[in-house]
Amino acid sequence: MASLRVLGFGRGEVLFILLIELGLLTVLAQPLGWGFGYLLSWLLKVQVSGEVMRARLIVEQSSYALASGIVLVAALFSALVVRERINQLDLVAVLKTRD
Repeated sequence: MASLRVLGFGRGEVLFILLIELGLLTVLAQPLGWGFGYLLSWLLKVQVSGEVMRARLIVEQSSYALASGIVLVAALFSALVVRERINQLDLVAVLKTRD
């Protein structure tokens, strides 16, 4: 973030780049997360089921909606944190740092 600011990008431009990346990754990761969640639920059902107890795997659409909602809220919170950090960048301190 600081490197982009030093290179001449404005706060809004840096924020736009980071938020687009965050949004794209969040949206693309949803179906993958649904698949892994279902797989983990199925594995848990298989491991717990035995001779004494049997369980059915029931995953409703509301479960996917709830999980997606939680992820979106976390992404929104992350975006707010990123925005705050971009606003607090000290460009002079960044320029003085040696790699």
